[in-house]
Amino acid sequence: MTGGTLGYAWAMDSPELQRLRAAIVRDPGNAELRYLLGAELAQRNEYPEAVAAMHTALDINPKLHFARLQLGLLYLTMSQPDHSLAVWAPLEELDETAALKAFKRGLEALIRDDFPTCIGYLQQGIDLNKHNATLNDDMTLLIARVRDGSVIGPAPLPSPVNDFSRFGAASKTRH
Repeated sequence: MTGGTLGYAWAMDSPELQRLRAAIVRDPGNAELRYLLGAELAQRNEYPEAVAAMHTALDINPKLHFARLQLGLLYLTMSQPDHSLAVWAPLEELDETAALKAFKRGLEALIRDDFPTCIGYLQQGIDLNKHNATLNDDMTLLIARVRDGSVIGPAPLPSPVNDFSRFGAASKTRH
């Protein structure tokens, strides 16, 4: 991509995306910035670029577990459950008390249409998760959809909690 093309693409970005892209130019090896970019792009339904940004984040830091969960959810949203399973596989190595491991197991059960197991693991993840209330809210909504039978097609992509304040002016975007 040439500098002119990149500048044109950036000109169409929101201020949040412009700040993230600028921060990445200044710190290209920052996995968290790449993850935040991917999460923001996913919220905008720009899935191919979101996948690339999240993969880059995981290439830089394979232990960025929230990015791993989000990337798997993005693949699930894109109706690519085999990719989700592959991306989530390393989460199985986490401690049994890790919320992300429980969420992973619940989402795997959802893929298998094993709804009681799905609900059980998602609820366990909610109970264990003390760090990301938004993720808990999204998983609670997913449980409700499973219970009422409205999970048809791809699962919803939980909202990321993007803290842009660390990388410039605070985001006004509500996720």
